[in-house]
Amino acid sequence: MPPAAFASFGHRSFRYFWFGGVTANSARWFQYVALPAVVWDLTASPGWVGFAGFAQFAAMALVAPVAGVLADHYPRRKILMASQSLMGLVAVAMALAWMQGVRSPAAYVALAAASGLAGGLNLPVWQAFVSELVPRDLLLNAVTLNSTQFNSSRLVGPMLGGITVAAAGPAVAFGVSAAGALVVVLVLARIESRKTASSVGTPSMRLIRNTINVARYVGARRGLVVAFITAALIGSVGLPIQMLTVVFAEDVFNRGPGGFGLMLTMLGVGAVAAAPVVASLGGRVPRSQIQRVALVVYGFAVLALAVAPTFGSYLVPLALIGAAHLASASALNTAVQLQVDEDRRTQVMSLYVMVLMSSNPLGQLVLGQLIEAVGARPAFGAYGALLLAGTVALHAVGWLRDLDVEVGEYSPEVVPEIHPTTPSPPRPRGSTPN
Repeated sequence: MPPAAFASFGHRSFRYFWFGGVTANSARWFQYVALPAVVWDLTASPGWVGFAGFAQFAAMALVAPVAGVLADHYPRRKILMASQSLMGLVAVAMALAWMQGVRSPAAYVALAAASGLAGGLNLPVWQAFVSELVPRDLLLNAVTLNSTQFNSSRLVGPMLGGITVAAAGPAVAFGVSAAGALVVVLVLARIESRKTASSVGTPSMRLIRNTINVARYVGARRGLVVAFITAALIGSVGLPIQMLTVVFAEDVFNRGPGGFGLMLTMLGVGAVAAAPVVASLGGRVPRSQIQRVALVVYGFAVLALAVAPTFGSYLVPLALIGAAHLASASALNTAVQLQVDEDRRTQVMSLYVMVLMSSNPLGQLVLGQLIEAVGARPAFGAYGALLLAGTVALHAVGWLRDLDVEVGEYSPEVVPEIHPTTPSPPRPRGSTPN
């Protein structure tokens, strides 16, 4: 990468925030590995594992719109310190519960929901805070570096988390997650923000009315509708595959938490490896083409998971899924950015994130029950077929071409990340798809 790619590191506050973020996100993966492993250990039920994922992401979806409003009207640094403290306390509660002999799966599902509430408050504010740490001309650079730190944490966090759960137990893994949250709180205490006036007017909490108005705005632009439909397809059919791989780690290949951590790490390896390729395509390849290829690769990789005969052969399609997800999310995020008016940008992006976070838990819940009914391999095969069928439908009606439309003035907005994304530069204004 050229030196210009690290320009935002020239600003002390962003540099501190970035390293604090990569530390905390790596540590949080310890919890993400330990929690489904605990639920599986207590129940041996894919349905319970899916329910735990549903509880966490559903809670995030409920809180995220409120967090977006708060982030626009109150000091983001203080909100982040509060949310990180809450996330750390929930991790401590998980550790203490395991140490004290609590073996009720319902208790850990409830704690997963509590973690989701704290995470839903943290997620939009974390991303919005980046804009306060660098000048406007470096915002896209800072967003890209922020994506890099998230993806980098996936390279080591899941693998080390799995090893820790297998060797030292879930309580230690939960404790590492809590320590990571503490690191961020300490870092935030030393950061100076460029934003001096943190409150503008009184935030409107008429969330239902606001959401309906934004939904009408999105519905009037077919390119946005296509982006939202595609995001819902990925969220409900693609993303649940990633967390339910714990069933293959525990039940199919008998590799335990360590194997599950390595599986999640391979997703990060694929995403990081694909990042420079996807970034280089921006401005040269139509977003519709990137999205089409990404969805096809995603679907066939999920089918490959369903039939992989060995643990080693299972890891290869996981890396392809990580790469395909990054390419898909990059194309979708950029398409949405270029099709909204400036005064609607934040509201539309909040709705976009809400669609992702609400479709994901529903998909996890259904996939968990499907695995209970027919087994892991047939269930994964069905989800891969659904993903390919959705891709064929989007291509057949010609909707994906609407992702190439550009309206309004481009202004990079910080997009909350649920899973690895890297914003790809838009095509020059006036250019046409190849």
